[in-house]
Amino acid sequence: MGSAKRPRSDIFRVWVSSAVASVAALAVLAILVYVGHIDLRELDQWIVPVYAISWPVYTALYVGWGYRVYSRLDHASLRRVTVAENRHEHRSLPRFLGLTGTTNTTISAAVVAVAVTVAIAQQPAFRGEPLYIVLALLTVASSWILMVFSFAQSYLRLGAGAGAGAGDGDGDGDGDGAHFRFHLPDRAHFSDYITFAVLISTMAATTSADPASRTAWRIVRGNVVIAFVFNSVIIAMMVSFLFGGLSG
Repeated sequence: MGSAKRPRSDIFRVWVSSAVASVAALAVLAILVYVGHIDLRELDQWIVPVYAISWPVYTALYVGWGYRVYSRLDHASLRRVTVAENRHEHRSLPRFLGLTGTTNTTISAAVVAVAVTVAIAQQPAFRGEPLYIVLALLTVASSWILMVFSFAQSYLRLGAGAGAGAGDGDGDGDGDGAHFRFHLPDRAHFSDYITFAVLISTMAATTSADPASRTAWRIVRGNVVIAFVFNSVIIAMMVSFLFGGLSG
């Protein structure tokens, strides 16, 4: 069923999730200091934990909220929402903040994962503490999840947005044939785009849909390249830094 009330924009979800994650990180940090008696007197000793706590919280809120919104909309509502979000991303403020395009989002996520991992591995006060190792692992996992979600959004905006309707009547039953052909008896839902992004990001040999336009192939190509770099380089570096720090 469609939602009677127009959902909040993607940019709104970004801002609210960021604010809540920041407050949650500061609250956890206060508990660590005043209850756990952890010494964080130096500036660099509390900036890293704030990021390491806020990033997983932000990812959980933003991805969970977005998934809930997209999953509750019918195809017509999805089309209206995705077209509006595409238009909103071209405004001045989102462009200035780098909130335009999946590539910017995923690269930013990778940079956060690398920065937090390196900071924890290089600080003696952090690298020997299991808590910070877990936070670093959560940071990298959150960045990977955000990468998948961002590409799923791009696929959704392409399939259900500008391309929706153009593929109706192509015989595949999904109505998204202008850019994607899903192997499904009905129209693709957001969960199907998530599945497609997960399979592409894990270099799976079998996918749930076939790209049917050059634009779709271009996004898939970017997904494959970024996922390959993330999966091979970033995760390998993370394991080397973290476990090297533990053993050292």
